[in-house]
Amino acid sequence: MSKSHDLSAFLASYGPSFARTAYLLTGDADKARELATAALVASCRRWSAIHYHRPADAVLRDLYGRFLGATGAPWPLPEGHLLAGLAPRTRAAVVVTFHDGLSLPHAAQVTGLWTGALDDELRRARTQLRATHPTLFENPANPPEDPTAPPENRTDPPADPADPSQDPADPTRGQAEPAGGRRGDRPGNGATSASPWTLGPAPEPTSPWTLGPAAEPPAPTAGIHDAAPGDPALRAALLGLAAGMPRADVAGLAETVLRRVTARRRVRASVWTLASLGLVAAMVTAIVAGLSAVADRMDEATDRSPFAPGTRAPAQEIRDPLPAALPDPVRFAYTGYCRDAEADVHDPQPCGQWVLTTRSGAEWRLPDARAGYDPATGESMPLALSQDGHRLVYQNPQGRYLVHDLPTGVVKRIDATAGDGEAHISSSRDGRYFALSFGDADDSAVLDFRTGATRTVRGADVEILAVHDDGTRVVAERRDTGSVPGHASVSTLRLDGAGTRTKGFRIDPALIEHGAALAPDGRSLALVTADDRLVTMDARTGRVTGPRPRLDADGLEVIRVERWLSRDKVLVRLWDEEDVYLVQVDVRTGESADLGDSATEWIDYSDPLGALEK
Repeated sequence: MSKSHDLSAFLASYGPSFARTAYLLTGDADKARELATAALVASCRRWSAIHYHRPADAVLRDLYGRFLGATGAPWPLPEGHLLAGLAPRTRAAVVVTFHDGLSLPHAAQVTGLWTGALDDELRRARTQLRATHPTLFENPANPPEDPTAPPENRTDPPADPADPSQDPADPTRGQAEPAGGRRGDRPGNGATSASPWTLGPAPEPTSPWTLGPAAEPPAPTAGIHDAAPGDPALRAALLGLAAGMPRADVAGLAETVLRRVTARRRVRASVWTLASLGLVAAMVTAIVAGLSAVADRMDEATDRSPFAPGTRAPAQEIRDPLPAALPDPVRFAYTGYCRDAEADVHDPQPCGQWVLTTRSGAEWRLPDARAGYDPATGESMPLALSQDGHRLVYQNPQGRYLVHDLPTGVVKRIDATAGDGEAHISSSRDGRYFALSFGDADDSAVLDFRTGATRTVRGADVEILAVHDDGTRVVAERRDTGSVPGHASVSTLRLDGAGTRTKGFRIDPALIEHGAALAPDGRSLALVTADDRLVTMDARTGRVTGPRPRLDADGLEVIRVERWLSRDKVLVRLWDEEDVYLVQVDVRTGESADLGDSATEWIDYSDPLGALEK
């Protein structure tokens, strides 16, 4: 699959394909939409990490993981479904191979099943399907055609003037045929279906799973057709069934996912309390003045009401601009909201600018920075804070990346050209070094704030995951390959610095999807696996040590690895689709506990985190 840096374009292009994969697995349009939406939302919330590491594979891994990891029997197939009677693992093996069109090594990567197990499941499926649908395994003189093939590659028969469906003047010509037979067949006329999708004479359709022609041509499958599977009739039948998913259940999928990915999930208790009080008063007024007065009263109440220090400013309340010098450390930042103005993320109005919340509770807006989410590119405007809260990195309206030392007001520029894709910013613990990477860019940059010099790190699809206080960088690099079985690309990890440089070693790309944090010793790297386990890796050798505690208990999902709090504890950001949690994990014992910091009451999914409470 070609890589996409535009989240909205990715969802529009591939969302229906994921929905149809889920439709074959679950046998129910509602469950399929639910499964596909959950997988897309969970994966695309990590868009900045996955969009240059085969995003379709990331979605498929999550989708198949949810399907195979479900307890009980939540996915019963309707009677008459082609795959009815197949166990979930067997069903998944058939769908990923024949519908998604993946080779066994590639299918093993997205399903989590090793290739031998997949091969066994496919043999089991063929045995059962030969008994129930023997015509799928015959070798016809004219094999079924793939409905996804371009029209010029199709071999449609010549028009039959006696067939109304072939009449060039017939407005229904070229439209999808009804399930169970061709559009000229009438009940009782003895006609049999000539469609390659049907199994024998066309019955009266009794189920949407009848093996008739596709209601509409399916969109291109989400995976890479890296191996042409055998049994073309079986593949054609699956494509036809998948295309029968009702359009209403596919329409709006991209918009739903995009809205859930980009929406701010944290609703402030103070805002809710204020809105509730305003609503009560406004409802009384509405009886006399109407609904327009309700809105006016609520707006007035919101704008006049005082907020406690450290709480979010309501819409339209404008904070003072950042002073020339700010000795108070910044704890976190968030973007403001403009109620009545169209947002320009490249040069936002004061109501939509970044708001910096300091340790004392004071708040200041950052006037000279891009802010917000750009729906045209699917990117969020970048901002990062040093761990001591005294320095921040942002992109100004002219597109330059600047590092601002708040106590002194000194600003230095990272001498790098913005690349394609969303920016990834990391800093050393002491705030001296700042690293900047972009999507597929072959160059990344590191600024030494003390000297003002920028150093370029070159490679292929380079990302600087972390920087040590001495300037040593943890560098991930991805290269396309055709020589490694089961891999279209390989990722390597290396240490790169003045006093340290390692040759590098191959890693699982999923290990860096949630970011990485480098320990104070400059050697231990905290990462999260594809199944949401925290692991500690030696950045010099690649050796993984210590316990591997799960982070997804109680339905929580990992957002990213934040930082090391001490020699033994790592801070991880999690969420449950409503609230965000900062959790500290002991890498020696595997025990975890919520961080006792009031920032956890206010930060959202992607709010930059600075200085923690002492």
